[in-house]
Amino acid sequence: MIILKNKRIFLLSLSFAIILNFSAKAQVGTSQSESDYKAPSSLFYLGGGLIITQDPYKGVDTKVRGLPFFLYKTKKLTVYGPMLSYLIYDNNDWELDITGKMRFEGYEKDDSDFLFGMDDRKWTMELGGSLSKTLSIGKITSSISADVLNEHKGYELGLSYSYDFRNVLKMPSLTMSPEIGFSYRSSQLNDYYYGVRDSEAIAGRPKYNVGDSVGLTAGIRINYMYSDRIGLMGLISFEWLGDEIRNSPIVEENYLDTFMFGIMYRY
Repeated sequence: MIILKNKRIFLLSLSFAIILNFSAKAQVGTSQSESDYKAPSSLFYLGGGLIITQDPYKGVDTKVRGLPFFLYKTKKLTVYGPMLSYLIYDNNDWELDITGKMRFEGYEKDDSDFLFGMDDRKWTMELGGSLSKTLSIGKITSSISADVLNEHKGYELGLSYSYDFRNVLKMPSLTMSPEIGFSYRSSQLNDYYYGVRDSEAIAGRPKYNVGDSVGLTAGIRINYMYSDRIGLMGLISFEWLGDEIRNSPIVEENYLDTFMFGIMYRY
């Protein structure tokens, strides 16, 4: 269980770095145009913060953790925690990236009494890509990622829309970026993390095969630059799980929620 928790800390570091990625973009330009999404040629951030998360599995408690994070970004390469992207096409409003990431979903059987007798569900590595279109009123992004370590053997598709509000409350250093989207998860992905196999079925926990599902995601990122190098950030995000996942006998929550707060320093 200690190993799994350490892996999840890396995932949370990734989430903070994503906030930094958007925050860095928010520092360039003063009008809502394509320049809003263009980052400086090179960035390096280090920092730390606090995160509160709730897993959907039965009996798994809310977790509060401190964590580090980092971000390194050049014109084409971005590395943030255990995730990277490489820009292969950029034509004004369109961007195409090759992406790689670690999926730290899953559990160990001793995380909860309800999971006793289940096989551990492990993390994996996924490769894929994303295509983004900058609009006059925001940005829309589509993505795909697939398992390459033969763990869940599935894939996930995503579609999201985001918009940056600047000069919030007449404060030039304050940016708020709401985002909403959908995710399509394949049956292989869902069944690995939320299904119950024949060998795991007991009274009160019947065999359950999870189909593919569509979930709704929403959140808001907040960034405040205290100085040229020091900034504060926050994130509130929700994911409403599809019925196929919610009906699993090992799941008790209809949604996932995450709250993050932290401080960053740009080198």
